[in-house]
Amino acid sequence: MSPIIKYFTIASLLYLILGSGLGLIMAIYPPWINYLLLTHIHFLLLGFIAMMIYSVGYHVLPRFSGFKLYSELLITVQFYLTNIGLLGMAFIWIVSEDAVSGFYPILVLSLFALMEFSGICIFVFNNIMTLAGKGGRMAA
Repeated sequence: MSPIIKYFTIASLLYLILGSGLGLIMAIYPPWINYLLLTHIHFLLLGFIAMMIYSVGYHVLPRFSGFKLYSELLITVQFYLTNIGLLGMAFIWIVSEDAVSGFYPILVLSLFALMEFSGICIFVFNNIMTLAGKGGRMAA
């Protein structure tokens, strides 16, 4: 397994701790729900679940298909895009003054959301190219 795929797994597990920790904080101090809920949800869904899917997908799909990964570079780019995007969105949601009404610095939030979405598109593209055999055959 390549180091970058391991990093996805490690990041996934860290997001599980962060997301669960925010859930615990909201259970102990409910008024913070307005400021932490979106971050809690995204840490668990895009952080824990999606990152784990990325790591398992990148590790398993080439073996099932018999083809090499299309691009290790794209995996690295995706890793940084998805993590920076998620952490950026989380930061905006937590520090925004008017989280209750849903008013956030929309341009900055949109930039981080676009980074996250771009990372997801890279995952889809890289796996489609892998399954199509564009990375070459795996050694027997």
